[in-house]
Amino acid sequence: MSWIKRNLAFVISLAVAVALLIGGVVYLFSAQSEAEAATGELEAKKNEYDTLVKREPYPNAKNIELAKAEQVRFNELKSEALATFSQYPALGTLDDATFKALLTRTIGDLERSAERKGVKLPSGADSTSGSGSKYNFTFNAQRRELRLPPSTLQPLVLALTDIREFSEILFASKIHSLLHIKRSAIGTNELAGSGDILSKKVSTNTVIGAGIYPYEVHFQCFSSELSEVLTRFVGASNAYVLKTLNVDRSSSDGSETAEAAPVNPAAGMMAMMSRYGLRPGMGTMPPTQATPTAPTPAGKVGDIVLEQKPIKVTLGFEVVRLAPPPTVTQAPKATRR
Repeated sequence: MSWIKRNLAFVISLAVAVALLIGGVVYLFSAQSEAEAATGELEAKKNEYDTLVKREPYPNAKNIELAKAEQVRFNELKSEALATFSQYPALGTLDDATFKALLTRTIGDLERSAERKGVKLPSGADSTSGSGSKYNFTFNAQRRELRLPPSTLQPLVLALTDIREFSEILFASKIHSLLHIKRSAIGTNELAGSGDILSKKVSTNTVIGAGIYPYEVHFQCFSSELSEVLTRFVGASNAYVLKTLNVDRSSSDGSETAEAAPVNPAAGMMAMMSRYGLRPGMGTMPPTQATPTAPTPAGKVGDIVLEQKPIKVTLGFEVVRLAPPPTVTQAPKATRR
């Protein structure tokens, strides 16, 4: 103890040195672990960089220009694809008088178009409307009412536009007769599933911002005219999505009738003998006596004469309309005081 008292300063210095040595060792080990972690992270980043550099395509100037060109091409394809869908027309201001005038003019145009193409229209369900129209193309209630709810004017104009467009397709295909047209209900005065109203409702697709409008047409035609109708629907500028196609044949047995031309028995036997190299009088077969036969009809023996009958077609489809893209408006600049 006396030595410590005599060398107190030395002992204190020695204790401080030992403490500093222990602290240095601890710091060294912690710094070494951090250095190893930093080295591992650096190696991982280096490997990621090497992978990106060696990946194809490499982000050089040429590939960047190609990517920009592909983006332009994609925008063009997108514009072409959107052009195949129907757009909502600019309707402007609508009132009862404007819609009634448009409805009367459109029905008159459709009647004249059907008369020019020789298409028979169904008789109207309402003969007391006094409008002079035989068939109102599902708008019997609207022609009879004096006042229409303002909220129904725009959907009615859209339905009228759709009916006019696909009716022109049917008339251009020269079908025999139009039996009826059905659409979805508009307003509370139209009962779904009755008369010219479908039980289906107008639906919307929130992903692409599209409205889907169901329709059904029932008409009579031949198979060739049905093919023309489908071809025109596929090639139309509007987006028609065909959903159902039902064909009802006019014959009682559900198929087209076929009549065979009568065959001359003598001619049939001569054909059989010539097939095996025989002539009349050869072998044990006695020669056939000529018997008077009825004159054969024109054409080859054994031809099948097909008598095609009209078919009744029920076609269910949907019209897809895309909402116009929202216009980008610039925010007003803040005024400085």
